[in-house]
Amino acid sequence: MRPRIKLFVGNVPEEATAEELSELFAGVAGPVLGIALMKQFAFVHLQDEAAAARAIAQLNGHQLHGRRIVVEPSRPRPTNTCKIFVGNVSAACTSGELRSLFQQYGTVVECDVVKGRGGPRR
Repeated sequence: MRPRIKLFVGNVPEEATAEELSELFAGVAGPVLGIALMKQFAFVHLQDEAAAARAIAQLNGHQLHGRRIVVEPSRPRPTNTCKIFVGNVSAACTSGELRSLFQQYGTVVECDVVKGRGGPRR
């Protein structure tokens, strides 16, 4: 048994709290070892693969504050990549435009534009 399985939770509504997610996951998967809640996504740490499988089966697509959350295994960032933050981006800018701008410097593995206030939420 491999301890501490990390799940990715996407499409998290802005009004959701870490406590609310902890209760939701604990109800189907047992003890929650930790939660990192960011804007529109979270990482949930569970004890083992069986707990993670239960959480994915029962909570993927679950309605939370009117939004269907996505629950899946967390995948590590590819090796030899780095993540950068670009601030003060125009509200009209799309992820495609940012991707095009940065492609001239190398392969862009992932590009997301996060609207609204930045930083982790509690």
